[in-house]
Amino acid sequence: MTTELNDRTLSEQKLQMLLNFHELCWDELSWRRTAGYRTIIFGLGYLSALLAVVAFNHYMPYGIRVCMAIVVAIATLFGSGYLVSNYYKYTAAFRKCVAIEDHLGAFDPDFLGSLGALMEPGRKVWANLPLHRNPVCIWSILAFAAGGLVTAFAILLM
Repeated sequence: MTTELNDRTLSEQKLQMLLNFHELCWDELSWRRTAGYRTIIFGLGYLSALLAVVAFNHYMPYGIRVCMAIVVAIATLFGSGYLVSNYYKYTAAFRKCVAIEDHLGAFDPDFLGSLGALMEPGRKVWANLPLHRNPVCIWSILAFAAGGLVTAFAILLM
């Protein structure tokens, strides 16, 4: 049995494979989006807790503070790099989802008959949005980096 979509004939097996691959890509992009949020939230929470410990420990040797500041600065740089990499892997998974949706005709105005397209055409734009054009993501990464570096300097100054 075959189904006609976008002037292409797809077997039931191919449609099932596309559905499975779409679900896999959707799961990956959802996981990556949540992991990015979690990294930022837990990272800034950890930095706050670390600042509180250092602020209330008046007898911490300066050498220990320097080591802590270096570790925090390095962790901040690696964390920021992870967030940038994670964003690009997220958008790659999103592009795969959009490509499958486009192949199946989900963006066609008559896909759902009188209800119109299944997917909003804006998804194609969102999937190809570079990091510097996505204000939520770029500002989140910058806030994470700034928070870490400010914490490193604060540890030295306390």
